[in-house]
Amino acid sequence: MTLAPGTRLGPYQIKAPLGAGGMGEVYRARDTRLGRDVAVKVLPQHLSSSPEDRARFKREAKTISSLNHPHICVLHDVGQEGETDYLVMELVEGETLAQGLARGPLPTADVLKFGAQIADALDRAHRAGVTHRDLKPGNVMLTKNGAKLMDFGLARASGPTVRAGERDITATAPGGSPKPDEPITAKGTVVGTFQYMAPEQLEGKATDARSDIWALGCVLYEMATGKRAFEGSTPASLISAIMRDQPRVMTALAPLTPPALERVVIQCLAKDPDQRWQTAGDLSRELQWIAEGGSQSGLAMPIAAWRNSRRAFAWSVAVVATLLGVGLIVVTFGSKPRFVPAVFEILPPREAVLMESPCISPDSRFIAVNAADSADIRSIWVRKLNSLEWRRLSGTENAFGPPFWSPDSRFLAFFCRGKVFKINITDGSRAKICDAVGGSIGAWGSRGAILFDTGNGDSIKSVSSAGGAPAAAIVADRKKRRPVEWPQFLPDGRHFLYVASGRGGSTLMAGCIGSKQTKPLETGTSRAEYASGHLLYERDGALVARQFDPRTLKFHGAAFTVVDKIETGVGGLALFSASKSGTLVYRAGEMSGPRRLVWTNRRGGRIGTVAGLGKYGEPTLSPDGTHLAFKLFDPSRNAWDIWTWDLARDIGSRLTFSGDAMGPAWSPDGRRVVYGVLRDGAWQLRSASANANSIDSLLLTSDQPMVPGSMTSDGRWLTYMTWSGPDLFGWDMYMLSMKGSSRPVPLVVSPYGEGSEAISPDGKWVAYISDEAGRFDIYVQSFPNPSSRWRISSSGGLDAAWRGDSRELYYVSSENKLMAVTVSQDAPPHFSSARVLFTTPMGVSVYDRNRCAVTRDGQKFLFVVPERGGNVGVTTVVQDWLGKSKER
Repeated sequence: MTLAPGTRLGPYQIKAPLGAGGMGEVYRARDTRLGRDVAVKVLPQHLSSSPEDRARFKREAKTISSLNHPHICVLHDVGQEGETDYLVMELVEGETLAQGLARGPLPTADVLKFGAQIADALDRAHRAGVTHRDLKPGNVMLTKNGAKLMDFGLARASGPTVRAGERDITATAPGGSPKPDEPITAKGTVVGTFQYMAPEQLEGKATDARSDIWALGCVLYEMATGKRAFEGSTPASLISAIMRDQPRVMTALAPLTPPALERVVIQCLAKDPDQRWQTAGDLSRELQWIAEGGSQSGLAMPIAAWRNSRRAFAWSVAVVATLLGVGLIVVTFGSKPRFVPAVFEILPPREAVLMESPCISPDSRFIAVNAADSADIRSIWVRKLNSLEWRRLSGTENAFGPPFWSPDSRFLAFFCRGKVFKINITDGSRAKICDAVGGSIGAWGSRGAILFDTGNGDSIKSVSSAGGAPAAAIVADRKKRRPVEWPQFLPDGRHFLYVASGRGGSTLMAGCIGSKQTKPLETGTSRAEYASGHLLYERDGALVARQFDPRTLKFHGAAFTVVDKIETGVGGLALFSASKSGTLVYRAGEMSGPRRLVWTNRRGGRIGTVAGLGKYGEPTLSPDGTHLAFKLFDPSRNAWDIWTWDLARDIGSRLTFSGDAMGPAWSPDGRRVVYGVLRDGAWQLRSASANANSIDSLLLTSDQPMVPGSMTSDGRWLTYMTWSGPDLFGWDMYMLSMKGSSRPVPLVVSPYGEGSEAISPDGKWVAYISDEAGRFDIYVQSFPNPSSRWRISSSGGLDAAWRGDSRELYYVSSENKLMAVTVSQDAPPHFSSARVLFTTPMGVSVYDRNRCAVTRDGQKFLFVVPERGGNVGVTTVVQDWLGKSKER
């Protein structure tokens, strides 16, 4: 049963679905009596006919009502509407622990904090005679106030033995088909989720509080390592692992795990319940003790001091880091030593708040990164592998994109202000190599040549590392709309790899300097690097390797997995680097990380935030400034949804629940929001009620993506950008009449890329970006008839926005400055020179369109801002990655 928005259950009006599980469907609803939003859980129709299921549902109500704890979801009410039973619960804003773990393991401090809170909540339930029996990451919410334990739908009063004939109906299997947290339902199966079930649960024996402690041990293990404690490809193999095997040592997966925490988890996961922690209260206090720095045996370093000073933990790993830095650890078996591939993690520079892809030097001695500090100044940082300290390279300020090494590991090349520079990492001397407008990714070959792409995909250029004028090495075929990007040299210094994109997807290609001949190598790949006789590249989220002969340009054998999960940045750029001597560095997780919506004043001072922490994009203010629309990434579906936010009440509503939505645009009366989405196999423009109380309507369909831009103040025209092909210069701009013909009208159509359009409030002009000058700049064109056009920015620009009286235009420069241009109302208008208002708080790794919004009076600005430290993860180093892969 699915309840439509507006449905009434007693005094509760359904607003939108929140999720569904084996024992109920959950909706956001409005309590019309108290004027607050709540969560309503409804027994699904296919279960409501079962007296047993109905009894279990009512038992959940009694269970939750007996529990009063800050880390347990509050039950407000119980009701029945006709044949529909429902619970009314506290609406918990945040994300599930499962969603958080989709980005990777949690910091140790968070593991300890959330673990102690969950254990304390379990202790309250156990003392009330209740066992949860389905503790898993999907049933824990992470909020601004900490963890909240959810979903007691499988809970049972503690005490009696659960005999095999009395088993309940829900269990979750791996492999097969369901996702790890999706239930499969069948009579006679055990209760819970297999990955987190204690051995006694699987055997149908007595279950009590200690079964929940086992599940919490599994959750703690996953929080700390990012891996499940027990895994299997089939239900049988998973059950066998739980019953007989021990999980992998946590420090092998997360080397910085405190030994005291690992000891706690091991005791949680004892096969015999009598050998586990006997109460969740004791477990909670133990976790709090570790977090506060307790270590009577000296096994665990004080966590509080560790967080406050990286130097405090540096000594604990100094000896290991030194050994790893020289490239080996010797392990003796009898009298014959063997070399063991080393895997370890290194932290980013302590000043860094954003960090791009790590780059290992060819001799494996150094790692270099482009990182931004808290003042949003980007610089190149270098660290020796046998050192604990990073060094900022003076003279690399405002560097753009990842740096790249010279073959002798003495120099780094980098892009800055439309040029390529090289810097000696020893003495800091710097020299310009060439102009490189739009340059973003480069490579330095063994014969002294440098390759770089141009950002908009129209060519890959070659230049001598000694300096000179760049020449085209590869030119994109604009007729076929196939951009070329991501060059990487092969060992001979002449042949190189690159990626060409097109309607059929991406293709890894081989080219040669001085030759027009190219060769396709493999389809559907990311950028690739040659190392240790193999090509390394990303495929389906993993880093894979395939044996490759650089002389014949032929593959041998099948690809094999090197890293299960590799981080990717803009356009699928896989974040890894491999040296000639076999060292691999990579980042696993999510590059863009969590973000905030931050208000600033006209001087750039931060004056507030909207909503909480999340992965936001494309914020757009309603015409009257009372509401905000934005897209928000849902990691559970790996998709973006459109939300609106009431700024006065500080509460939001989700508008979309399927597809991958983008580009919210407001109607002039603020009642509707237009968005683009891929749905039912076609790209669509749709219009939805801004308060999510009605079904949305279809405006236009296409076989290409469509992103709405803005609507005229009279509601007559909607602008949108559409993709002519999967490349950067395929975007064009169209208009759609909202009061007449549904046939699109071309606005700006050219061989270049145009989009991110913003109509002036008076309806006379449209501002947009175009890359016709070799990089994206801001242009203004008369609207709706294109009789006049002006170029506004001279050195790059994005994110155009108007003041409410159309007399001021704003945009973000290539140096991350917010620029203002005064616009006269003459005919023709006059545009003043752009002036700097302030440096924006946006980070260098946020790659969305329309990352800022402005109020009608031009006094407040809203930006999408990365959370400090949110996307500065650790870098993993694998020495002898090929040998390590053979161990898999």
